[in-house]
Amino acid sequence: MRHKKLCTTLPARLLAGSLALAAGGLPVVVGAGALAASVDAAVAQMSDEDPVVIRMKQQTLARLMKPVSVELDGQRLEDVVQFIADVTQADITPLWIDDRNLEGLDKDTPITASIKKMSALSMLEVVLDKAAASSGAFEEATWQFSKYGTFEFGPKSRLNRRKGVELYDINDLLITIPDYTNAPQFDLNTVFQQAGQQGGGGGGQSPFQLQQQQQQDVDRDAMVQEIIDLIITTVEPEQWVDNGGEAATIREFRGNLFINAPDYIHRQIFGYRWWPGRAQRVSYVDNRRYVTLDGSFDISDFVLTNELDVEAAP
Repeated sequence: MRHKKLCTTLPARLLAGSLALAAGGLPVVVGAGALAASVDAAVAQMSDEDPVVIRMKQQTLARLMKPVSVELDGQRLEDVVQFIADVTQADITPLWIDDRNLEGLDKDTPITASIKKMSALSMLEVVLDKAAASSGAFEEATWQFSKYGTFEFGPKSRLNRRKGVELYDINDLLITIPDYTNAPQFDLNTVFQQAGQQGGGGGGQSPFQLQQQQQQDVDRDAMVQEIIDLIITTVEPEQWVDNGGEAATIREFRGNLFINAPDYIHRQIFGYRWWPGRAQRVSYVDNRRYVTLDGSFDISDFVLTNELDVEAAP
């Protein structure tokens, strides 16, 4: 379990209804938002808090930022995936159909697409969209990281089997700023009248008239529910148990949201804290929140170059 502070990256905009993300033109399920308060939690021997695991994830994503251009005309999905792996040298794991999993990616699915100077990650997302459209076994596919740092992609129903609990601190979002309506009013006529009566001397009634402040009752539970509703209606709405799905649950306790969900859902709420913030964009696509990752920073930070020269063809 990890603890994050939702208010630092999603401030008042969250309550205003602008919890949003999107992939420059593509509904990239990449992940974005949020939290901080110390919490004691058991950490697996190889959790993504492990610096080695974080490093694995950084390098995998950095490699997948390699720009590619390719024309796909009915190539087999397996060949396209191998092309991406060869060009980027990234360690990626497709979730194929096999003897134990009847729901998965079909290696023989034909893929047709024109990819022009697109990152390999964006190319993979386009390919996954086309694979889902061609499949009768599942509706949507995406990618995520496992707690061991493995990059895996396939139907969301398969990815939903791997869940993790995140703790999101929303206390700052529950603070109500008072609406001060009792500012003093200045009565200039009173000043002139007092000056005339007292011959210009001081004293007398103050020209400032105070208004009594009326306290506004704030329903905390309603504010919490508003935040929860905003999340489950903009981030993978079909996946939440509250909406009839099976992948994710969300509950509040003492100003913290406990969210049990797969990595691809957490990514759209908070993004990746180990990936440069300036390379993560948040936006809306059809009233749904998406986080887009890009390589608009110095890839050498990860001891890689973004110009891998590898000959490959799908």
